[in-house]
Amino acid sequence: KGRADSTDIKGNDPSNKIYSMSNLGNSDAKTKKSPSSDEGSSDNNVVRWGIVGLGDVTSVKSGPPFWKCNGSTLVAVMRRTPGAAQKWVGSNLPSNLRSSVTAYDDIHNFLEHPDLDAVYVATPPESHLDISQRVAKAGKFCYVEKPAGRCGWETQEIIDSFHNEQQGKKEGKNMLYTAYVSRAYERTDTIQTLLKEGAIGDKVTSVQYRLKGMGGARGMDDDNDAVPWRLDARKSGGGLIMDVGCHVIDRIDYLFGPLKDVKGGAKRRCGSRLKLKVAEVEDYVSLSATIGSCEWSVIDSAGASVDCIWDFGYEDEDPTSPMDELIISGPNGSLKMAAMSPSLPIYVLDTNEAVIKTLTFEQPEHTAQRLVQLVTNEISGAKENTAPSRGENALRTSKVLDTVLAGYYDGRDDAFWERPDTWPGRH
Repeated sequence: KGRADSTDIKGNDPSNKIYSMSNLGNSDAKTKKSPSSDEGSSDNNVVRWGIVGLGDVTSVKSGPPFWKCNGSTLVAVMRRTPGAAQKWVGSNLPSNLRSSVTAYDDIHNFLEHPDLDAVYVATPPESHLDISQRVAKAGKFCYVEKPAGRCGWETQEIIDSFHNEQQGKKEGKNMLYTAYVSRAYERTDTIQTLLKEGAIGDKVTSVQYRLKGMGGARGMDDDNDAVPWRLDARKSGGGLIMDVGCHVIDRIDYLFGPLKDVKGGAKRRCGSRLKLKVAEVEDYVSLSATIGSCEWSVIDSAGASVDCIWDFGYEDEDPTSPMDELIISGPNGSLKMAAMSPSLPIYVLDTNEAVIKTLTFEQPEHTAQRLVQLVTNEISGAKENTAPSRGENALRTSKVLDTVLAGYYDGRDDAFWERPDTWPGRH
């Protein structure tokens, strides 16, 4: 199944033709396994990974790829709570691997592990900057969870720490990767294929996105009044837009080009949900922009309009809720899909909005595995420039988020999480 808040697109004709991904020439698209061995690194050049932060995201989504990907192995894990890392090893690793993974509760000792090559930073964003700087100083490769920093300046400092510390080291290799996993989804590859084949015409004219719901964010359903870290600006940098919305912004960047002339705003509406009531961050965000020029889009997208709304505090009685709908339009039709899913269908529509084709996908066992494989391939030297998510795209997304959230927080060029009394949007 897809993520909890992802729903089928309303109004689809169930009689339209359904295609599996094999119809687009992707012969391995229906597998849940890791990429074939020729896509990974050799046994003689295995990347030895460590994980810092062992929350729920590492149990299924992103943890197992580090010992399942070709050319990759897990050698160390770290969590500050005494005994927590060892408990994670016992609960999550196959029995034959547990003795080969060392558990730490101290970051200094963790980074001195003699076999460590690369580090996955899976903590809440509050500690991303500090840990990433330590990883850079230790000379290790770094794969940091999105959105990298809590704001643009933190993301920039993360990037700078690797440029400064790694100048001339590792034979000039890129040392920093970011976990915008949807860039590596099979489904994202399919969007690019459809665009190249002219499914909507020779250019993109508009991109629209609407979310009503929590976007599958974890920890939002508890009945207690504790504020989840995803709704604590000190820990996350803002509301759910930082954890959920950043994916869509980065996906638009990846498919079409950087956003320019960004405008937008945020407000706190609360609604009836307990978690949103006790939090002090925004729960409604709007964004408008145009697509700028780039060298990476497979279709002419420059000048296309972008219009996005995230309504995390919708009311249950709202007949349109929940909603997760991305529409990519061109002169000859459009593509319609849920954005917050690696597996829900893509619908190809004609200019009358009739569905003419449906493409289906299987839910991957571990949604981060394709990206982790590409990062591993690049670090090991098996393939060059294969990993599509780095510090630079994370920085572009951070700056877009800063622009639309600046009014709520009275600017984001400082440690705004330390001055909540000054936030105009809170009152």
